[in-house]
Amino acid sequence: MKPEQDRMLRRTGCRNTASDAVRSHQDQALDTTMFLIRSCGPAAFLLRENGEARDLKVCLGDPHTCSCSVFSREREPCKHICWVLLRKFRLPREHEYSFQPGLVERQLLELLQGLHRAHRTELDASAASGTLGRAVPGPEAGSVCRKVIQAQDVCPICQEELLQKKQPVSYCRFGCGNSVHISCMKVWADHQTPSDQQEMVRCPLCREDFCSVKLLQEQVKNAAKLFTAAERERANKHLGAVCHSCRVCPVSGTCFRCAVCSRFYLCEECVQKGCHSQHPLASRATRRAKWVLVAADPTGDPKGATSEPQPDGAVAELSPSRVLERLPAVRVRPGSQLLNEGLQCRICLQGFSVGQTVRTLPCHHKFHVDCVDQTLLETNSCPLDGFIIYGPLTWRTTQRKTCPTMASSKQQENNVQDLFVPGVALQVLPPRGALNFEVPTSMPQKDATAAGGERQTRAPFTAESGRPLNHDICSRSSKQRAANMAAAAQVREQRQVSLSTESELRMTGVSVNAALKVHKK
Repeated sequence: MKPEQDRMLRRTGCRNTASDAVRSHQDQALDTTMFLIRSCGPAAFLLRENGEARDLKVCLGDPHTCSCSVFSREREPCKHICWVLLRKFRLPREHEYSFQPGLVERQLLELLQGLHRAHRTELDASAASGTLGRAVPGPEAGSVCRKVIQAQDVCPICQEELLQKKQPVSYCRFGCGNSVHISCMKVWADHQTPSDQQEMVRCPLCREDFCSVKLLQEQVKNAAKLFTAAERERANKHLGAVCHSCRVCPVSGTCFRCAVCSRFYLCEECVQKGCHSQHPLASRATRRAKWVLVAADPTGDPKGATSEPQPDGAVAELSPSRVLERLPAVRVRPGSQLLNEGLQCRICLQGFSVGQTVRTLPCHHKFHVDCVDQTLLETNSCPLDGFIIYGPLTWRTTQRKTCPTMASSKQQENNVQDLFVPGVALQVLPPRGALNFEVPTSMPQKDATAAGGERQTRAPFTAESGRPLNHDICSRSSKQRAANMAAAAQVREQRQVSLSTESELRMTGVSVNAALKVHKK
């Protein structure tokens, strides 16, 4: 049938370009997650929007119809119709069939034939050869191996690209071996009959047994742990970005970054004040958006002030390789919780295996080292939530990162040696929460009285648990150190006098004990 005849038989008008309403509905369709619950026919589908409890029915024809309120009010292709055309049938937005209010029989047949060739060719070829993913046995008895996820593979329920969406997936264990989003499979299982839900869940592609209901529930529970609080933050909250002028962290609203200075961020308020106007700036509205170069003076003033504080000179800039060295990485061992069903790397969508190295980012996301390291070297942000990993204002240098106990142990030994005086005992009394170093510089009361000397006392040196030991020792003035040395010398002289007195008494044949008794009387 010719296009002229199509126009004569068409009930709705033919359009050459998309209207503003249809463009808006197309944007909403591409930004919304929907689930394909059931196919009621070759051109009729039952959909459910993510977060909604009502099911909607979409029928393609001349004209298109939808059971939503927007279509009933505007009589234009709503976001549900646009989702079927753009997601389900993979039509480009510029294609003439994607914005028409309806499709005639010939156009609809072309659309269906294109879907059949793109979707069923691989399955038919695998079924004819008898492989269909059964070459390598799976972990369960009678299960099949999982097919490798390609760049263009989509979820058959939400029609989103698997590698681009980065959501946890499961695969058909007893049929085709294709991967499906775990959250989509839960919605799919909820719409099956109660008899089917008792033991096994059917695959939406091959209609064979997908997996057991118990296994799917375990995957849903474990997959929820892969989503962190950073992903639930507002999109205009730039996590990890610190304003170099007002030191606010994180930056909210529009974030600006210097195109010359490395990792130099500013908030919108500081930019309006004219901070850092000597260099061009790039901005982004959300943390997942791309940086766009802005005008030289976004405030509109002829010349802005440059009174912002510069980065702390004591904080050294770390190279990307040094940043990776500081991020924690663990090797998966037998019995680790990372081996549970549903836990997987959200970049390659593969589970963790024994012997692999898993890196944890500050936002608590876990990835394979081979998957995430290259991304961090290029973008310095988490590939899931856009969390900025490294910033000079939030990271300390290697010197500040060293352990204070190890750094002060040698100094502590040297200071203890400085306190040692020949002939004087050094007692170490470690009470709870502190270390007390007491030097008994006084002689016994009897000897001090006999020698006529004045008793000398000395307060102990203490170092509380929150402060290094050598801090209190080195903080004494030189006068105190000289006084302590003089007191120690005086003690030595008094002890020498007492020793000489004892030797004289022994030479005369008088015992020391008898002399002490006479002295007491």
